[in-house]
Amino acid sequence: MPELTRTQTASRSAFLDLQDEQRLVNDGYEFLDEKRILLAAELLRQREAWREARTVFMDRWDRAAKLLPLAVADQGLEGLQVHPRYSLDEAGFEVSGRPYVGQVMLEASMDIGDTELARDPIRPSGEVRQLATAFRGLLEAAAPLAAITANLHRLIREYRRTERRVRALENVVLPEIRQDLAAMEEHLDLNDQEEVIRVRSLRSQD
Repeated sequence: MPELTRTQTASRSAFLDLQDEQRLVNDGYEFLDEKRILLAAELLRQREAWREARTVFMDRWDRAAKLLPLAVADQGLEGLQVHPRYSLDEAGFEVSGRPYVGQVMLEASMDIGDTELARDPIRPSGEVRQLATAFRGLLEAAAPLAAITANLHRLIREYRRTERRVRALENVVLPEIRQDLAAMEEHLDLNDQEEVIRVRSLRSQD
């Protein structure tokens, strides 16, 4: 005979209560399982977006890295350090978010626009302007990459948490409830049989 996993009396009311609990747990399991599937789908989309954004970022990083030695060779390291800065006063940075199964998926963009020198350089340099343009593009590429990276971290954390809860319901809670229902049902059936035998015995004595 199956044994109860929890300390409780095998009665009709307890059996019905446990059936109600099973339905509620099943509903919770189905909800979490669907949430897990949705999170996995969004993870795949965000991972593909991350790959594309990272490719753009790394291409611009490589260009800036190639231009930096040329600017240093043209101006010298000290000359480059004292070169007038390009203004970012007109730069625009936008962040928006959309809700997705309890999480917020971020989207970010940066538009630096046409930068101007804070003052005229003593010795104008085409290499420095090219380098500034390259780093401007690098900054613009960093914004969406950072947002997507943050999305991936949140999605992975939430997916793992949901996965643990689904597995707990699937492998522990629901099997225990099914076992208890089976044990109760068998115990109640035996009680019914004993009651029938008792009634028959009483009738035979009359």
